[in-house]
Amino acid sequence: MNDRKRPIVELTINAPQDAVWRAVSTPEGLHEWFGYDYDPSHTGPARPAAGLADEIRSFIDDSELQPPERVAFDDGTELTLTADGTRTVVRLVVPDVEGASWKDLYGGVAEGWRFYLEQLRFYLDRAPSGRRRTVYLAGQATGAQVTEIVGPGTPWHEASIVNDEGHLISVGADPADPQPAQVNVIVNTYGLDDDAFAALRDQWTARWQATVKDPEVIP
Repeated sequence: MNDRKRPIVELTINAPQDAVWRAVSTPEGLHEWFGYDYDPSHTGPARPAAGLADEIRSFIDDSELQPPERVAFDDGTELTLTADGTRTVVRLVVPDVEGASWKDLYGGVAEGWRFYLEQLRFYLDRAPSGRRRTVYLAGQATGAQVTEIVGPGTPWHEASIVNDEGHLISVGADPADPQPAQVNVIVNTYGLDDDAFAALRDQWTARWQATVKDPEVIP
């Protein structure tokens, strides 16, 4: 492996560099966009931390913060922030391995980070008010089944939509894939009270469990 690095995800956020830096380098900022809510009862190989708060703490403690432009992780991956006037260009940068396909090495990493960075962009572009709460759904389904469950919405860049209720829905499924595959969806909400959030979670759970094989819903 050489010392070169290459970006595999890049997006522009309509917020100044200092605002983006706060969002990627503080627990309070990260809670508003990073990952999804879960607790110790849902830990496993894909979720080794004891809940989202612990994962966020590890995000900060296990990285080198170089304000206001770089978060460097132990595995060589970096999150870079480049000021562009009142906007900020955010890139996920990875080591460039000679003779290897970046898709083979980092395809899953890119997909996961694209989810999260589009959630970051939504948080900073739209400035939603209130506490962020999420519903995470996973299981086996075709792209058409996931599209039907998610329903209509306004496209939000590459991997998400904003539905009629104003929630950002991050969709991990190929709409054109006719074969069942592992899929996941994150429903991002802001400002819902306990009753409203419980009702929303129950609605998504009912639709998901009625259609998807091996359904998982968190929380």
